[in-house]
Amino acid sequence: MEKETSGTGHRWPLWPWLVLTVAGIVVTAVAAIVGTVASSNSSGGEPPAATRVTITATQFETKTITATVTATPPPGPKAEFSDGLFLVGVDVQPGTYRTEGPNGTNAGGCYWSRSDARGDVIKNGVVNKPGSVTVRKGERIDSAGCLPWRRGT
Repeated sequence: MEKETSGTGHRWPLWPWLVLTVAGIVVTAVAAIVGTVASSNSSGGEPPAATRVTITATQFETKTITATVTATPPPGPKAEFSDGLFLVGVDVQPGTYRTEGPNGTNAGGCYWSRSDARGDVIKNGVVNKPGSVTVRKGERIDSAGCLPWRRGT
C-alpha cells in the first residue's frame, strides 16, 4: 500500500510539535530554577559591594579685559581700474575715465562695456588708441585687454 503524500487526506504528524513544546517548557523551567538559585546565593545576608563614584569639579574665574582697537575703514571707491568687472560707486568712483589703449592681451583691442544694475548693456566699444568712457553710480563697467583706466579731473 502506498503512502499518501499530498491531497486532502494527508495529515501531518503531531508528535514533532509536541516534542518541541515540551522541550521549550523544560528549558524555561531549568532557566527559572538556575536564576532563583543564583539570586539566593548572592543575597546571603551580605550587603552589596560599595560603588565608588568620583566627582571632578572645575572652578572658573571670570575676568573682564578691556581692549581698544582702532579699525581701519575699508577703502572707498578707487579712481583707477584695470581689466575686470566693477560696480560704480562701490569699486570705482563715478566719472570719466581715460585709457592709453590696448595692453596687447586681447587680439581685438581694448574692449569696454557699461551695463545697468540688471546687467543689461548700456553701451560698449573697442578702442585701439587712447579712449575714454563716462560711468555713473549704480552702473557696472567691464574692461578687457586695456591699459589702466584713470579718472580725469
